[in-house]
Amino acid sequence: MPFSQEPAKINVKLSERRDLHFDSLAEVLADAEATAAASPRTTGNWSAGQVYHHVAFGIEMMSKGVDVPVTLRMKVFGRGLRLFGMHVKPIDPGINPPAKVAAVFRPPDDVTLEAGLQKLRDEIAYAQEHGLTHPSPLFGRMSADDAVAMQCRHAELHFSFVHPGSGGAAGEADPAA
Repeated sequence: MPFSQEPAKINVKLSERRDLHFDSLAEVLADAEATAAASPRTTGNWSAGQVYHHVAFGIEMMSKGVDVPVTLRMKVFGRGLRLFGMHVKPIDPGINPPAKVAAVFRPPDDVTLEAGLQKLRDEIAYAQEHGLTHPSPLFGRMSADDAVAMQCRHAELHFSFVHPGSGGAAGEADPAA
């Protein structure tokens, strides 16, 4: 029986990244649309479709409310970080949350570019109509401006690994491209 091996993880702290800044969810979507149209390649561990799906899930959590298992210890830690404005500052790559939390936030392995992009379109449209009114599982309740800023910083981090060009995840063809 052949031995199946999981692909090696890319050290995202050393990966090529784009320098991005978004001020609105409309800018987030515009970048995703433009990059997706250019046969994106990624320099992280996820495909472009997975990145878009993951960012969309973050927006969904705050626009629709999603029950995410976050320990009291993590909530206290998150509220402490919020006091220093960490919810609206650029996010460094390579953060490794606890396994149970990571499992909730990890996008499906088989999400296509189009499916991830469509989820992002849908969640941004919903958020623009209804607002980001639910608390962040980590940072708690926040103002509308802070909620948008946090989602923009989150998108900047993940979209920084998605580049216009020919290719897919880790240099391989994206099945949806």
